[in-house]
Amino acid sequence: MTQIQPEGLDVNSQKEEFSYAYINAIATIAGYVCEVKRRGMDNAGIDLTVEVPGEIVSCLSPKFDAQVKCTSQECIYGDFIHFDLRVKNYERLIHPASYVSQILIIVLVPKDVDKWIKINRVDEILTLFSASAYWISLKGKEKTTNKEKITVKIPLINRFSPEVLKEIMRKIAQNEGL
Repeated sequence: MTQIQPEGLDVNSQKEEFSYAYINAIATIAGYVCEVKRRGMDNAGIDLTVEVPGEIVSCLSPKFDAQVKCTSQECIYGDFIHFDLRVKNYERLIHPASYVSQILIIVLVPKDVDKWIKINRVDEILTLFSASAYWISLKGKEKTTNKEKITVKIPLINRFSPEVLKEIMRKIAQNEGL
């Protein structure tokens, strides 16, 4: 018999849902649409799609697919995030012929779930996310001989923000590499 969590989602599910909400907030601020994928695409390594509901540089509705991971582990070393990614997921992200651009987004959160979001007093309009996201395109990277996991290094300068998201979309619209 399956045991039901008495207090709601397990922490991994909370991380997944929170990371989608965080990316959706960034996409919304940029004026874009974020669509969380259904289980079939999630199983194939695509968690969400971000799309422009209009035109950029004469390109109608540019978009990208993203694989999203959320962690509270210490993973910043020097100027990079070191994230252990399953080889299956890595191989999808390095594929040289993906029709839609694909990126990896890592969302970092505190260990304590209660610190992920801070809502101030009732008389203030202020809510703070205690998270940050970083992105990388792995398209065309080398294959690995690893069997289980590979460490992906994401530069800290690749912070995922509304301004950066607009630049990613501009590059996609102009067929530039990410």
